[in-house]
Amino acid sequence: MGEWQNPGYLEEIGGILHVDGVNVIDLAEQYGTPLFIFSEARIRHNVEEIKSAFQHPLMKTRVFYASKANSNLAVLQIIKDAGLDVEVNSGGELYKALMVGFRPDQIIFNGVAKTEREISEAVERQIFCINVESSYELDQIVRIARSLGTRANIALRTVPEVKIGTYGSLETGTHAKKFGISEDELLDSYREALRHPEHLALIGLHMHIGAQIINPEKYKAGFRALLTKAATLYEATGHWVSHLNIGGGLPVPFIKKGDKYLSQMIISDPSHQLGNVYGMLKADTSLEDIAQATIGQLEDGKFSQMLDSIGEGFQRVLSDICIILEPGTRVVADTAVLLTTVQNYKKRRTTGDTWLLLDAGFNTLLDILAYNWYFHAIAANKADGRAERPYKLAGPLCDSGDIYHDSEGLGRLPDYRMLPDEMKPGDLIAFLDVGAYTLEQMCQYNGQPRAAALLIRQHGNVQVIRRRDTYEDLVSHDVLVS
Repeated sequence: MGEWQNPGYLEEIGGILHVDGVNVIDLAEQYGTPLFIFSEARIRHNVEEIKSAFQHPLMKTRVFYASKANSNLAVLQIIKDAGLDVEVNSGGELYKALMVGFRPDQIIFNGVAKTEREISEAVERQIFCINVESSYELDQIVRIARSLGTRANIALRTVPEVKIGTYGSLETGTHAKKFGISEDELLDSYREALRHPEHLALIGLHMHIGAQIINPEKYKAGFRALLTKAATLYEATGHWVSHLNIGGGLPVPFIKKGDKYLSQMIISDPSHQLGNVYGMLKADTSLEDIAQATIGQLEDGKFSQMLDSIGEGFQRVLSDICIILEPGTRVVADTAVLLTTVQNYKKRRTTGDTWLLLDAGFNTLLDILAYNWYFHAIAANKADGRAERPYKLAGPLCDSGDIYHDSEGLGRLPDYRMLPDEMKPGDLIAFLDVGAYTLEQMCQYNGQPRAAALLIRQHGNVQVIRRRDTYEDLVSHDVLVS
């Protein structure tokens, strides 16, 4: 069995990749490529796994799905029906969440540059909470709530000063980044919020330290920083919040076990830089380890005593506080594959390289350019073949960065993908774990219509959840001038 296989979900049957028992070659023939294929069963499995891991006998917990990862309406419907709440990051995402039936009291609004319109829509809808990014935004919310004659629920986003040790662009929890209220302003903002009880309800504190975090100690440090801030603010003001939001960042294993080519890259890397990246993308940290590093600390007697020493009686109020989690990637990343067709190939005699040119590039998987991200590739129509021949993969765009290896030359990604012998035009390649930040980021660069997406329902039916762009869609927002 290939290391990528997941019995009952992703399987090789008769040499063909199957998703939830459905032959992907048949889907490609019927719907064309590039083509995203989502699994309802896998989405529901991930939701239950997260909910189970973060249950705590002494503490209330709520999980808000970070819809920026994937806000397709069908995906949102399934996540809502599976029992999660939702976090949005724009007025558009708020609109989508309400459209599929999330109640306002199930919605948190994040965002570093909320517009007047977005704040007004959130306040008017009386959503569960607005996470406040600055003292300026706090004043905005007070003014808008006053003008609407209502009261807004808010949490203050803090800066825990935790470096996660992965790509710098994945870090969000230090003062070097654009997120959160600085430590030297936090108490002033907390007091300012309490000065407007008729228009603000200060219900929480929020943090988010980054994405794809594999070290439980980073979660531990962030959670301790958040609890310590809550205790300190309680001691200074006598006001305790009812919710502590620890953000998301739960890791997903993008690299599959047994990838010999990647393993050899790591062994031959003298700087050990690749080892750090490989570990992040391999992500073998369990949800249980992360849960223990966060809410599990509440059972640590010494830590409890420390909190009480900051704010007398803080342990007493902890039992009334709800812990909020905001996972996105972990909910949806491994729930989809992308099928792409080999359209062309080239053999370079000077280098010995064989290139496979695909109909999906960074217009379809933007993270291969934006983050030098790795998505595991298999030959969907030769899934039983021995993946031992190296190929260079590239997309269709007239852009030298449209390649499936390291566009920056930093050595973060493998130059080659291992696939069976004699790959040729017409063969299908499937990229795995593409359910997050893909449908959201697709673009029409080079006049490329955006891909379609299918959903395999639990009962086995296949439904289109995003139609493929037409040529007419490419010009639907353009205006000819006379």
